[in-house]
Amino acid sequence: MKLYESVNRGVLEKWAFGFAPAGVLLCDLAAGKEIRETSLVAARVRPAESFPEEALEIQAYLAAGNAAGACEGAADTAVFSPLRRGLAADYEGTVYLFREFLRRLRPGLRLPKPVVCIRMQERATEVERIALVDAGLQAGAGKVLLYREALALLREYASQRKELRRALAIHIETCEERE
Repeated sequence: MKLYESVNRGVLEKWAFGFAPAGVLLCDLAAGKEIRETSLVAARVRPAESFPEEALEIQAYLAAGNAAGACEGAADTAVFSPLRRGLAADYEGTVYLFREFLRRLRPGLRLPKPVVCIRMQERATEVERIALVDAGLQAGAGKVLLYREALALLREYASQRKELRRALAIHIETCEERE
């Protein structure tokens, strides 16, 4: 997806609203806490001045995950998935989504920054891998590790590795996997 830079926020092309949201399973590997969410983000938008027919300028993000669905239909609000087929299609939206997910897993002050494991899709290119890692770091992770396996294998591996015992996992499922 193209993301044009403006003074404050990017410009989101209207065709991007057609992306099906991915299912996301959030896990605190130490506490065993699990939260099931969707990859939706709600944002306050206005028509972009330089691309009036094609795009919306994002003014502020309002909600993420299941809470974003409640904003659907509100005036000047767009609800969309920043992930397309499990990969970051809208970088700023992905950072906001990951930040909110980390807050839900560990509410309050998070010192030190956690290790975050993010599931990456098999077909991910190097640029998409870098985007997922960078989005995780910008969201508040101290270290981001990407994995492709099932969540059960990550849990087994984490029990053997000291650095992963207290890690958080963002397990992104594509629409094909949920069906």
